[in-house]
Amino acid sequence: MIRAAALVLIAAAGCRSMPLYRAPVGPDAQATYAAIVADGHKRIAPEDEALWACELGSAALQVGAEAEAFKALHRASRIMATLESTSSENARAILGAEATKTWKGDPYERCMNALYKGLLYWRRGDLDNASASFKRGLLADAWSEVGKSQEDFAALSFLLGWVSWLRGKDEQARYSFKAAAGIKPNNPYLADPHPDRDNVLIVADVGRGPKKYADGPGGSIARFAPYDTPDKAIAVLVDGKRAGRSRLATDLFHQAITRGKKVIDGIRQGKAVFKVGTAVTGAVLLNEGLRRRKNGMAATGAGLLVLSALTNAKADTRYWSQLPGAVQILPLKIRPGRHRLTVRALNSRGVPIPGWSRTFDVTVPDGPGTLYWFSTGRDRTIHGLTDPPTQAKASP
Repeated sequence: MIRAAALVLIAAAGCRSMPLYRAPVGPDAQATYAAIVADGHKRIAPEDEALWACELGSAALQVGAEAEAFKALHRASRIMATLESTSSENARAILGAEATKTWKGDPYERCMNALYKGLLYWRRGDLDNASASFKRGLLADAWSEVGKSQEDFAALSFLLGWVSWLRGKDEQARYSFKAAAGIKPNNPYLADPHPDRDNVLIVADVGRGPKKYADGPGGSIARFAPYDTPDKAIAVLVDGKRAGRSRLATDLFHQAITRGKKVIDGIRQGKAVFKVGTAVTGAVLLNEGLRRRKNGMAATGAGLLVLSALTNAKADTRYWSQLPGAVQILPLKIRPGRHRLTVRALNSRGVPIPGWSRTFDVTVPDGPGTLYWFSTGRDRTIHGLTDPPTQAKASP
């Protein structure tokens, strides 16, 4: 009886008091941002805090609220940095759902948190912390569950190389550029970088990131599915003249379904095997115990059936829903001064998508290292961070 009660208590402890967090999506970027901010004024479950903060960071980037984005992403990174679960979380998850644990993201999500923080540090002029952020992202990518090096996040390596050159760290720059080129040798920007010549670097978020869903027996296996969106790259015009198009540095769907060069079939299916195994074993023991009139065997079988019934093998399907499908790069040489940049979304054939463009008035400073960020938003417009931030935008 005591053991049975303990099992019930553990299972009850594993039950969530509210559904998994899903970021609301409004008709445009400003509405989405306002809705996610409003979520923060409600009760966000502690185990969902990092996910909510990451979603807020993405939404803030889309509306140009750089200070708010940095604050949210930094809040999330403090939680995501420690991969180990607490003893109480592990106890709840023995029988309860995996989603009772604190969300800390999959490796690609931790990489993107570090990448965004690095970009925001860079745009603030804090190159030392930008470098540290990119390195932390590479560290998050470099170790798989079995402890083997799996580093293949080319965008982070390339950005670390560029910022290292700006800091006068030539050896680190050469090493990082070589690593990026080795991962994406067909990208001409990564294969032959010129931070000494190109004074503007554009980082572009394109498409929509992978969706995480439950599959297999009882929804016990977490899998990823890509979103097929028409936007595949961006083209940039400077004062009406075509300057170049972005090229792929990192495909996030590929990052989600791989650990280095190894494709993973699914995530966290161990408890499903346990649930089925205890059910089969329990049924056999219960049947044999009753047939042979062996009460101990029958009781053991009944206990295993109860254990199987209480075990929640459902996979954790929480994911950072506002991530892009790809991170792309476009270095440019632009004369210092005032310019008009037109950014257009391109389809798979490299043709501009009608109506999916936006024009930005920018002032390119004299000197290297100007960083712009653009995103092909879900509302079929272009979001961007161009001139350096001056003052934080207030939350709605």
